[in-house]
Order: sequence, then structure tokens, then C-alpha cells
Amino acid sequence: MTHQWTLVARTVALALALSAFGCDKSQPPAPERPQQAASAAAKADNGQTGTVQASGSSALQPLVNAAKEQFEARNKGVSVEVSAGGSKKGLADVAAGAVQIGDSDIFAPEDLKAQLVDHRVAVVGFAAMANKGPFNEKIPAITILDLAKVFSGAVTDWKQLGGTAQPIVVINRAPGSGTRAVFGSIVLGGDKFVESQTEDNSGALVAKLKQTKGAISYLALSFADPELRVFGIKSDAGVVEPNAASITAGTYPIWSYEHMYTKSQPTTLAKQFLDYMLSPDFQEHTLPNVKGFIPVTQMKVSRDKD
Repeated sequence: MTHQWTLVARTVALALALSAFGCDKSQPPAPERPQQAASAAAKADNGQTGTVQASGSSALQPLVNAAKEQFEARNKGVSVEVSAGGSKKGLADVAAGAVQIGDSDIFAPEDLKAQLVDHRVAVVGFAAMANKGPFNEKIPAITILDLAKVFSGAVTDWKQLGGTAQPIVVINRAPGSGTRAVFGSIVLGGDKFVESQTEDNSGALVAKLKQTKGAISYLALSFADPELRVFGIKSDAGVVEPNAASITAGTYPIWSYEHMYTKSQPTTLAKQFLDYMLSPDFQEHTLPNVKGFIPVTQMKVSRDKD
């Protein structure tokens, strides 16, 4: 009898234990997998991957490079490739689909306007800049008329501009340059430059001006250099310096929009890069610190052609 009660007690205890176990339906936590966690974190950090290609204006290149550095830092898997070659090359490249973005100092010509979308990312001024020397140290500014005479070849010596005797050496930008197109349009009324040596790249032109006695050319203000003489514009009302205040007010005339053209509306990475360049963060905090560039929103005057 005692043995039977012992057997019953054991059976009841086992049933209660199984019942209690069946009521707990929770699952034990899965063991952590460090490799999976690291992989997910890397994906979240990197985001999209790919390349954005832009070509064209060397005047615009310093600003695009500033945006490139910050954009790549925020998007670790993205590379932005920036090359110069002139505004006309940038327009031709983007129209042909060779790059996603064509950088240009000039408006797209009529034959390309229908297929390209204009993104105006900044304004930049241009000025006549020259090799420094005693021959031009007393010339702080030059009239538009005299600039036209210099670059058309009618004035050939610094003495004719109020300096001392020294032949003027004109160095032009290549025909595909947007800087040449803007300066020629405003100062000469078209591409009426005297035949001379040319330089394709703004940075190389700065070096050539420093090395060539009596030389003069025209550059975006982003390439102004303390070793070069940068001329204001002289008029009956006085001298207008090439700076942000005079450009935004419309009193200094030699400026242009900086365009970044895309073939139709941009998508994916190109759109993200352009959106970043037009964002308040970049326009208000980075752009003003890149020498020579002005946010479009600050302009009190506008243009619809070069």
C-alpha cells in the first residue's frame, strides 16, 4: 500500500511539472551573431554606393570640389569625380551622356536647352588680372572701354593706361572657356579677342601670369591671388571693386551664374549631390567661405542670358 501511494505521488508530481512547462510558451533569446551585427552596421553607415561624374568649367571647380569633400564624407560609399576642360566641354559631355553633370559659367545654347535642365548653384564674378610690377602699380582700375581696347589689341602698352612703359602681353582663355565667353560678352560685346597665346585651365593661367612680365588676362574671382593685380572698373562715378557687395547690388557688371546642367531631371546620386549643393547647409555655411562665390539667393539683380 505504501509503495502504491509513493508511485501515485510521483505520477502527480510529474504531471504537474509537465503542465507548468507547457504553460511557458516563451522562446529563449537567440544567441548574438557578431558578424551579422557588424555587417548590418556597415550597411547603415555606407548607404548607397556609386559615382557621380561632373566635367566642365574650371572657374566652378573650387566650389564643386568643396561640395565633393563634404558629400563624400557624409556618404562613404559615394565618389564624386570632378574634371575641368571648359564650360563648352561640360555642356557637350552632359548632352552626350558622358557625365551626369555639366559644369558651366554660361547658359546652354539654344540647340541644347530642350534636353538639359539648369541648376544654378552660385554666382561668381570675373575680373581682369595681371602680372604685378612697377609698370602697373599706379593703375587700381580700368574702364570697360579701355579693357576692351586691351583685349582687342588696340592698347598694347601699360603706359597707355596710366602706368609706365611695358608691353602688354595678353593671355586669353581657350575658345571653349566659359570665362572667355562671359568676359567677352560683357567687355567686348562678343568673342572679339586679339589673337594671342591661350591657356585652358584657370590654375595654370594664374601661374603663367605670375611668370610673364607685363601679362594680363581674365579670371573668376575664385582664382584671385595676392601676387596678381586685380583691377576694379573705373567710371565717372568712381571705382567699383569686384566683390560680393558690388556684384549682388548689380554695380559691378562682370559676373555670371554658375550652372550645373543635367540631361533631363537628375535621379539617384546626381540628384542627391545637387540637392546637397542647393541645401541651406551648403549655401549658407560652406559656399560663402569658398573664395569668390556668392549664393544665388543674395542677388538683387538677375539675368536670363550671357
